Amino acid sequence: MSNRTKFNRNTLGLVIFLHLDLTMFKSTQGPLNEYLNVRRSDFPDDFLFGASTSAAQIEGSTKSGGKGPSAWDQFIREFPGCNMATQGGQIGISHVAQYFEPYSNTSLDEEASKRAIDFELGWFMEPLVRGDYPESMRRLVKDRLPVFTAEEKELVKGSFDFIAISYYSSRYAKDIPTTPNAAPVSYMVDSNVNVTGYTEKSNDNIPISQTLKDDIRIDFVQKHLYQTQTAIKNGVNVKGYFYYSLIDSFEWGEGYTVRYGLYHVDFKNLTRSPKESAKWYHDFIKGRAVAKAMSKDGGMGDDDVELAAEKDSAFRRAARWCGT
Repeated sequence: MSNRTKFNRNTLGLVIFLHLDLTMFKSTQGPLNEYLNVRRSDFPDDFLFGASTSAAQIEGSTKSGGKGPSAWDQFIREFPGCNMATQGGQIGISHVAQYFEPYSNTSLDEEASKRAIDFELGWFMEPLVRGDYPESMRRLVKDRLPVFTAEEKELVKGSFDFIAISYYSSRYAKDIPTTPNAAPVSYMVDSNVNVTGYTEKSNDNIPISQTLKDDIRIDFVQKHLYQTQTAIKNGVNVKGYFYYSLIDSFEWGEGYTVRYGLYHVDFKNLTRSPKESAKWYHDFIKGRAVAKAMSKDGGMGDDDVELAAEKDSAFRRAARWCGT
């Protein structure tokens, strides 16, 4: 959608980019293990499934480190005239959008979790849909936050064909008391929220045969797929789901200390080996996947923990702008 076609809350397309980050919450929502019954047939026929990578994180710079031009570099060089009009493409934007869980059940922390989402996702979504920044940002950032003219509001509203939500996991949000008349510091602290989380680092001392048995990743993906198809049934126009990452890679914040890939990469010799999750995801997309409960030897039982998707996932929050 663009200004050629005004925004319609019933046609907002969401594409989910899922990054495995082992952050968990206890939850009692939903029948236990119901997510194990999710199937490819639960999704629309034209629903897009895939696995994504980041060229900068996988390939590196074109002329650095001994790397030559990639297929994409060659395409740009040989077909400089290709554009959206000639290819029938669409305009979209991908937002990083974690969900923020209140650190406690106090009203202050509950409000802090909402502010955290406003400052991370609402900062971009509110102008695209409503033509202005979230109220919480206006209140806290004050005159350092730009003001849209009437013409600019009309220009930015609905200026997309789809929205992609890229998220790793949930975080805890704890309120930071405000200091009246304090001088502004930076946009990093304007939200007055202390954000904490948990990321499990990879252990390269584990034998490769054990590393490839990643039942917890399969369990994680199943839960997200279940919540995605539930959102679709509830009227959210989700158009696709892409797991990140296809292979282990260099992550911006953690470097090589975490492994999000469906394929294991030996960072010493670059050997790639499919994990059980790669095989399971392939079979799921082909309609052949069977229910697979997480093995108990992984140290985390289905009966005592639920991953973030089972609690609250980022696309549910994004669906607020869909009017659902």
